[in-house]
Amino acid sequence: MRAIIKLLILFGLAILAVFFLRNNTDVVMLITGDERRTMSLLTAILCLLVIFAVFYVVVRLIAKILSFPKAVSQWSDKRHTDKDILLLERGWIELLEGRSDKAEKNLLRLVDHTKDAKRQIVASLAAARAAHNLAHYDKRDALLKEARQKSQSTPQLEAAVATVQAELLLEQGNGQAALEHLAFVKTVDAKSTHVLQLFLRAYRQTGDTLKMFDVARQLLRKYALTQNEFHALVEHYGTIYMANASYQEATAFYQALSREEKAIADVALTIATRYDQLEEYRKSREALELALNRQLDSRLLAQYVKCPDSELNDRIHQVQQWLSVNENSAELLCVLGQLCLMAKLWGQAERYLTKSLHLQENAKVHALLGVLNDRQGRPQEAMQHWRLASGSSVITATDNSGVLAAADTSNDPEVPPDVKNLKKLDDHFLANKVETGRGIIDKKTDDEFFDSAPIPGIHANKE
Repeated sequence: MRAIIKLLILFGLAILAVFFLRNNTDVVMLITGDERRTMSLLTAILCLLVIFAVFYVVVRLIAKILSFPKAVSQWSDKRHTDKDILLLERGWIELLEGRSDKAEKNLLRLVDHTKDAKRQIVASLAAARAAHNLAHYDKRDALLKEARQKSQSTPQLEAAVATVQAELLLEQGNGQAALEHLAFVKTVDAKSTHVLQLFLRAYRQTGDTLKMFDVARQLLRKYALTQNEFHALVEHYGTIYMANASYQEATAFYQALSREEKAIADVALTIATRYDQLEEYRKSREALELALNRQLDSRLLAQYVKCPDSELNDRIHQVQQWLSVNENSAELLCVLGQLCLMAKLWGQAERYLTKSLHLQENAKVHALLGVLNDRQGRPQEAMQHWRLASGSSVITATDNSGVLAAADTSNDPEVPPDVKNLKKLDDHFLANKVETGRGIIDKKTDDEFFDSAPIPGIHANKE
């Protein structure tokens, strides 16, 4: 387009020159040695234009001839580049479509064909991904090693290769080897969100809980991890760590958590168990109350009643506060009744347990009322509640089977217990754990009181 415009301008100037010089009588004299030649000014200008045009054409022709080898080289490079791009596009499309075998073939052809170092590295990475999908791990490692060597002159490119290496190793489940590559990537770009996510996966695989949570908090601050996802990590991996670590490490981890994270039920239950093991009952109570203030949980309430006599008053007072908000909670009434029973507050215990029983039929409440009545010297009522507790267990068991299983009598005593003398029952029969503050029926089932299994062979629907 430029050449056409220039040509039009040239023709326009020539026409203007002819128009202005057509009536001009001036002449131009050319002296060459002894000869003199004259011509009009218009003819001289036209000759100069013709000479210039011829000179221009000759120069352009010479330039074309001289640049021909370079043009051929550029044409050849363009053909190579076009073929490289075609192979790369085809390989990536096949890789994304899941045809890893064909993708690997085309990408390996590109690795051997291309002369561009960066394109060769990219092709090697894509071919390594295809080989990984086909479980050709040796070929994958060889391609990645070659790409790593070729990218050493460019730190950013080498970091990209190391990132791909780490990601593929993590998918294979080799977190320890992935950490070695990620350590190099961190020296190049420590703030990359994707790299932090890979660190999180690697620490999760290697079981390095503390470092995993450090990275998780960084991702949380970058909004790359939601609050719910972080709480799920704390709930699962945090509880495992606190359960298996030393007491000092477990408590240090717990103290480092935020108030909201401490209120997670599994976290509170785990740390309370650790506190109870060392008889740190006040700390156990505080941990459980923090979680229960957020949301009532049956597991936490079951742990809450496991306390010595010195803790009973504080815990009774706290449960009463919860009950003032949830007046019709059968579970809270049962817990409060159990605590009152442990504190030997017979009247309050009976009132709370009876109210809980009115709200919801529960074998545990019947068992507790049986213990309460026995302590108050009412053996007939105690036996009645124990039978009801046993009957609830039988009904629950028969829901899953049409025929009741036979009772296991291998550990039965040779002589039946003396149930006639109900004024002084056996200590095991009365479950004296109430007086020691360790809770009632905390780890054993309701069958602790007596064998509740029916006669073998009788169907449940006949009862």
